[in-house]
Amino acid sequence: MKENQFSLSGRVGLVTGSTGGIGRAIAEELTRAGARIAINGRNQEKVNLVASTLEGALQAPFDVVDHASAEHAIDKIISETGRFDILVCSVGSRDRRSISEIDAADFQDLLLTNTVSAYQLARAASKKMPNPNVGRLIFISSIASLRPFRSDPAYSASKAALESIVRSFCYEFAPLGITANAIAPGFVATEFNSNLVEDPNIKEFVKTRIPAQRWARPEEVANAAVFLASDAASYINGHVLTVDAGLSTNL
Repeated sequence: MKENQFSLSGRVGLVTGSTGGIGRAIAEELTRAGARIAINGRNQEKVNLVASTLEGALQAPFDVVDHASAEHAIDKIISETGRFDILVCSVGSRDRRSISEIDAADFQDLLLTNTVSAYQLARAASKKMPNPNVGRLIFISSIASLRPFRSDPAYSASKAALESIVRSFCYEFAPLGITANAIAPGFVATEFNSNLVEDPNIKEFVKTRIPAQRWARPEEVANAAVFLASDAASYINGHVLTVDAGLSTNL
């Protein structure tokens, strides 16, 4: 048995959407566990900034909906390090409009960003994970996949589809030693939703509906990603790990 099954020493990975929010926290915690992580985002300056704060970090600036650029980034990581072990698909977009307000074109755009891009990137990555029994595909979903929010139909649908894709990857790539899992966070306090954290109605919801009576910290979601990327999770496959302090039991 490996002395520290949670160590990611020697592993190499890519975290999409890692210039801020949950994605950045995941990149930081994976690095802390010993992995070399490629930082991704559309803004080169932000990618450079985050990469400069993490030991051994690589830079992978590209738009996840640009499939050719995404696959090229994986090839570049492999050429620089000689391996590719971990992919975390963390990019997520929202369109907080009801069914009567959001048209089909905008619905498709959100699915392209949240679901299709993750499918394409994971499909490319899974073919280029040369090391047996250490390949890890991790997708950031949401509890909205199971309990849709009233004004978020496109987002909820995109995350539900993502979780179905996780199970498909599980079946197809398990014989190669690659696992595919998702993390479904609840309310996570990031710079992107700081306005909601202070909203009186949201505060009341958090107090009455979340058993822990608080928002999650990004690193609490990131710790789940470290676990799923590690040898300790080698027999966990096709699973959706809920990280919501019990909120989904009370919806």
